[in-house]
Amino acid sequence: MLFSWWRARTRQRVGLSPFPADWDEFLRRGVKQIQWLSAQEMTRLRRWILVFLAEKRFAGCRGLDVSDEMRVTIAAQAGLVALGFDDLWFDRLVSIVVHPGEHRARRRESLAGGGELEWDEPRVGQAAPDCLMLSWPDTVDGGRMRDGPRSVVIHECAHLFDGLDGEMDGIPPLPATAAPGWTAAMTACRQRFEEALDEGRSTAFDDYAAESDVEFFAVASECFFQDPHRLLRHDRELYGLLATAWRQDPRSRVPMQRR
Repeated sequence: MLFSWWRARTRQRVGLSPFPADWDEFLRRGVKQIQWLSAQEMTRLRRWILVFLAEKRFAGCRGLDVSDEMRVTIAAQAGLVALGFDDLWFDRLVSIVVHPGEHRARRRESLAGGGELEWDEPRVGQAAPDCLMLSWPDTVDGGRMRDGPRSVVIHECAHLFDGLDGEMDGIPPLPATAAPGWTAAMTACRQRFEEALDEGRSTAFDDYAAESDVEFFAVASECFFQDPHRLLRHDRELYGLLATAWRQDPRSRVPMQRR
């Protein structure tokens, strides 16, 4: 209890520190969504960024030098998902590793007849409870909203959020009133999504969401924040479920995208 009190006091103090003027320029250049935040939301986001950057370690891979602009751009995109909460700090997250492009991750899959298949898979992001790995070019595209509803930072933060209750299973921490019907409702949304894929109909987001319940939640969350009107058009129920989970309504601030 004493540690929690001390940490809360420290965060309050850090969050009230002056926000560097050049950081505002980094936000303007690298995070398109800040132009639609209210003054109150912008104040909260700046304070969140200050605390996040004070607590997390950043490192570059393959000779990449992580600049303040990179750190602020990543923190701001992560902070967007936290705007609906008073205390979403991803406490278990220790470090963010930034890559100059895709990295390769080892994957394993058990075969039905026995044995195991292994291969290297290219990744633009990866999340573990204590570490995020991000491709810097893809982080830029997500922040500037140049890749449709995609955002590698939001995707990986969705995995972190999903795992806050102990397991990354597609079921994030939920208000008590929302928890009982969540799994059945999300399963129905995923089934509708997969039916649309099978029938060749348009969908709100990438077919990678069909990989698992975990990826469905993360990919849908990208679209929820990046292009909420698109998500609402395709599946109103899914939008409502994510609004409950993330405790905010980005549709009220993000304008409808021109097609």
